[in-house]
Amino acid sequence: MSHFGVLVIGNDVEKQLAPYHEFECTGKNDEYVQDVDVTEEIRGLMTGDDALSLEDALGYHGLEDKIVADESEVDKAGDDCEHKFGYAIVKSGQLVKAVNRTNPNKTWDWWVVGGRWSGFLKLRHGADGEVGRPGIMGSCANSGPGRADVTTKGAVDFSGMRDEAGAEAAADWDKAAAARGEATWISWDQMRDVEHKGNIDAARAAYGEQPAVQGMRKVFDYPLHSVDQYATPRDQFIQQARDRASVLYAVVKDGQWIAKGEMGWFGMSTDAESQADWNAKVNEMLDALPDDTPLTVVDCHI
Repeated sequence: MSHFGVLVIGNDVEKQLAPYHEFECTGKNDEYVQDVDVTEEIRGLMTGDDALSLEDALGYHGLEDKIVADESEVDKAGDDCEHKFGYAIVKSGQLVKAVNRTNPNKTWDWWVVGGRWSGFLKLRHGADGEVGRPGIMGSCANSGPGRADVTTKGAVDFSGMRDEAGAEAAADWDKAAAARGEATWISWDQMRDVEHKGNIDAARAAYGEQPAVQGMRKVFDYPLHSVDQYATPRDQFIQQARDRASVLYAVVKDGQWIAKGEMGWFGMSTDAESQADWNAKVNEMLDALPDDTPLTVVDCHI
């Protein structure tokens, strides 16, 4: 279960996001839903030492009650059809074909304008924009004045967003530096992989006992705040914050989903490129947009 921010570039946000819905959750039986043949997968479950019965094997895809004698009996048209999510053809007790109906390009099960990223965009003085719905318990990126979730590229004060992010990063870096003083520390990766050879419990204890780590953790609200980031030189740390100030997890432009990686449950992402490369790509894309280009910030859930 994960939330992630998406910037939709252009008009018709709903239409642009439609190709990426998770059919199993939305139930929208549209052109993006495909028949995926899972016959061999199910047959594989019926072989070997732990072989399952045909009924139990079909149950892995919820097809145990969706059995037909041939293709002519398959009903997959409309939202209330019998074989909306799949079917199995069985003859004389033998599996002939099994189909799972899904959207292979699924990236979200629901979305809302704004959400946890409501107020992400900073407006230029006097510019107009709209704010969507805040996230659960009012969570948002920024609830102050002059913020927006829906506006145009020319109305966004990207320089101001970067300045704000840079100033916050500088303050955090200075706070961490003051808390640790002259003390150095072994990074978490080094402690886990080298010092303790993958022994997580021992590495966690040793890492947390370091005076520098203890000092930095005390000055941040979140006790498990990632302090290793403050080993980055101050100027570089500030620039990194500026570079990611206008960047969300994914972008949808001309109906194409462009992302740094693939989002999984609990915020775990399989990243295909570095954060620095992703920041550069998105900022280059934004800079090249005409000023009248619509921008919408969306909170996606998967």
